[in-house]
Amino acid sequence: MKIDHIGYAVKKIDQARDSFEKLGFCFERLIEDTDRNIKIMFGEKEGYRIELVCPLNKKEASPIDTYLHHVGPAPYHICYQSEKLDDDIENLKKQGFKMIIEPRKALAFGGKRVAFLMNLSVGLIEIAEL
Repeated sequence: MKIDHIGYAVKKIDQARDSFEKLGFCFERLIEDTDRNIKIMFGEKEGYRIELVCPLNKKEASPIDTYLHHVGPAPYHICYQSEKLDDDIENLKKQGFKMIIEPRKALAFGGKRVAFLMNLSVGLIEIAEL
């Protein structure tokens, strides 16, 4: 599987975008994913892609609240592209990865499915359907 992006948990997406722009990143439009209660913005520099993720509505739970509370703004996952999502997930489970978030459609990927898995030696990974 090819790496798609590195995901960064951030508290304020506009401030994080401004800081990454100073480092030479160019950003796409802001995506508000109400199903997951997150804001997402993809940036790219020299073929290296990042995803800024922050809570959309602080009154409701988002998938990154706990991470931001305990760690603060920081990289928190690597996303891999998958041509065969279900097969890749099964292979990762056989290698000791545990499903954290089952495959479901993601607004940021045009409705294609994504899943999150965890391995204590590797950390959190996202698998995105091509």
